[in-house]
Amino acid sequence: MAFSDNNIEEIKRRLTITDVMRDYAYTEVRGGNSWVKCPFHGGGMERTPSCKLDDARGTFYCFGCHETGDIFTLVMKKEGIDFSTAVEMLAKRSGVELIRGKGSEEEKKKRDEREALYDLNSRLAKTFRYILLENSQAEGAREYLKRRNVKSEISESFLLGYAPKGARWLYGFLLGKGYTKEFLSKSGLFSQNYPDFSLFQDRLMFPIRDRQGRVIGFSGRDLSGSGKVGKYVNSPETLVYQKKESFFGIYEAKKSIASGESPIICEGNFDVIALHQAGIKSAIASLGTAFTIEQASNLKRWFRSAERISLFFDSDEAGRRETEKAIHMLGSIGLDCTIHSLNSAKDASELIEKGGEEALRDEFSKSESAFEYLVNLYKRRYDIKTAKGRSSFVNSLSGFLGNLDSHVERDSYIFQIATLLSVDASAISEDLRLAKERKRERVEEEEYAHPEKHGASLELQALLFLACHRDLFPIYRGKGLSFSDLSEKESQEIYMALENALRGGIGDDSLFLTLIEDPETRGDVAAAFALDEYQRMEVQALDEALDRIRLKAAERRRSVLIDQIKLYGNSLEEETARDLFERKMDLDREIEMLKGALRKE
Repeated sequence: MAFSDNNIEEIKRRLTITDVMRDYAYTEVRGGNSWVKCPFHGGGMERTPSCKLDDARGTFYCFGCHETGDIFTLVMKKEGIDFSTAVEMLAKRSGVELIRGKGSEEEKKKRDEREALYDLNSRLAKTFRYILLENSQAEGAREYLKRRNVKSEISESFLLGYAPKGARWLYGFLLGKGYTKEFLSKSGLFSQNYPDFSLFQDRLMFPIRDRQGRVIGFSGRDLSGSGKVGKYVNSPETLVYQKKESFFGIYEAKKSIASGESPIICEGNFDVIALHQAGIKSAIASLGTAFTIEQASNLKRWFRSAERISLFFDSDEAGRRETEKAIHMLGSIGLDCTIHSLNSAKDASELIEKGGEEALRDEFSKSESAFEYLVNLYKRRYDIKTAKGRSSFVNSLSGFLGNLDSHVERDSYIFQIATLLSVDASAISEDLRLAKERKRERVEEEEYAHPEKHGASLELQALLFLACHRDLFPIYRGKGLSFSDLSEKESQEIYMALENALRGGIGDDSLFLTLIEDPETRGDVAAAFALDEYQRMEVQALDEALDRIRLKAAERRRSVLIDQIKLYGNSLEEETARDLFERKMDLDREIEMLKGALRKE
């Protein structure tokens, strides 16, 4: 997007490099110049400042990492945004009215709509906030916050609000403010099926802000206690809100993270609020979904000093699985992590309700490394007194170890594993290094061309192949492979993992394995990753396998229909009988078609 040169110069005149740098680092004057501990390397933790600010030229330069630039470069690098967005951000801060180049009509329409959504969300957040503080309808919400030990200053910091009861009041209110029906349908505030029906009714409202502080959506906690509606409702995706890339609390946590504190990933909004209230201000949470690879990548891009992430999920089984998944996901993009666990409460918000801020700080101070956490997790999952249990234990850790860049670190962990299992460290190291080669040799000795010798059915072979070549899954799903076609539990579990990986954009093998709950199935898929037969299997063979799976499924369905027809016989109503016979005829045609295709193959 083009901007007027006058705009750029006017922004530079109104904002010095020192003004903007203060958002990211503490400035001090030395020798007549401003200096900061560089926000790009060392997490701002240098002993002495190395980054010099030159207000006359409007530039910064770090003598340590050699980062340099002006106010626009600084904001682009620290916020992970493009030049246009940096200009808009700084123009808003400096009060400069931008004169843009023309661009296309479509671009202008989207830009205007985006700005209108920001404006609407901001106004609405203030409205909900006012209702919470001043309206008698919000008495229950105020009592609820009191019971949960949420202090007024934290409530103010997060702009907590209240959406009153009533399905249609908000729609009428906004129409009265001049918003059009078409615009409101895109706002993410109303039901798609009932355009005047608000998604937020009798709910405590949590505005969701981006790193610039703009309100991009809302999360609402039900206060009715009816149990008939979801506990939380989050805004659907809009032009300004993408759920899998956003965080609750990122604006409030930005300065702490930028100053070098590790981002703390929590499960829920109240966990974030509880930690901030306890003085732990780098806490953020995903929004109604599991922690995603997009969110992890954004943290790495937004905060270059954030090489370590803290995980603080619930202490139940679901929380443990989420932690395991997050460890592998972070490792796949080169990020280390620390895990904080609670022993005296299910989550942070419950602990602060019961024991207060000091109890939460004490509990949070205990932590484990990712390696320690996984070792303890897998010790509970596998019986390491048995040879098979030890093998599964090492295999489960192989993905984590494979993500490590440091050979020294990996060897150190291998030594610890060897000590725990009372085996030789070199044996574990050799197993990890030569796993694929050993399995390939084993397959060749057992005639890899006949995978059925390994006990895997045709159905399972096909699903294992798709697990190894996940880019093919959407293609074969489009060709007709469905969950209902599968007759084996193991195949069905792999299919669901493939579905979840596709929806979540998961590409890493170690991360994919965390989507599979059954340990044996997970082990079979892990083995398939290394077995040569699943690398050599041709697509033509997969096509044939798909047709055979569909044929068997169609024959099973036809058999059920025939049994129904025989069982009920003449007692069936005419319309029901006709429907059953038509469905049988359809299946007959499908079976003949599949048999014909297999004969050609």
